[in-house]
Amino acid sequence: MANAHTQWVQEHFIGGHPALDLANAVFNRRVPEQDNELLKSARDIGNWFKASGLADARQAEAVASITGEPLIERVHAVREASARVFGAIAAGRPPAMEALSFLFSGAASGLAAGSILPTDARPELTLVEWRNPAAVTAFLAVLSVEAFFTLSRERLRSCPRCGWLFLDTSRGGKRRWCSMRTCGNREKVSRHREHA
Repeated sequence: MANAHTQWVQEHFIGGHPALDLANAVFNRRVPEQDNELLKSARDIGNWFKASGLADARQAEAVASITGEPLIERVHAVREASARVFGAIAAGRPPAMEALSFLFSGAASGLAAGSILPTDARPELTLVEWRNPAAVTAFLAVLSVEAFFTLSRERLRSCPRCGWLFLDTSRGGKRRWCSMRTCGNREKVSRHREHA
């Protein structure tokens, strides 16, 4: 099953922003498992773009068709920088400057190269640029920079069980888990076993 691709489901997209969903593209951030990686191939990355709503089927297929390691390594680097920045903010600490600088540099390179088209809603790439690892990762960096400036720091949370990041949009601002269906239920079962 080493070649099996990640099957993206709605529960993978609980962050409230694509930059957080990208940071969450591991099984468990708090206690990493042996096979913790969800973005193992260009196909996984292309499918992630489509499932997240950031790319249509043709754009996602263009990403999936990219060959070579640079795409995977670059996407992992943007993901980890985003996780460090937003994880620190969720913990009430200042973000790691080297991670933030990495995201700013990546975003700037895509804008300077003209591969990213700034629009009113979200940055866009032409179909040709969806085949370019540098443009794809610059696009992700732009999303993370945009999130850094626009997301409510007071509502940014990290799940105490898996470490996934999310915006707490609950009325009282008391959401604790990434998802009640997964981590919330697992915690209840764990507590029940401790008291049994």
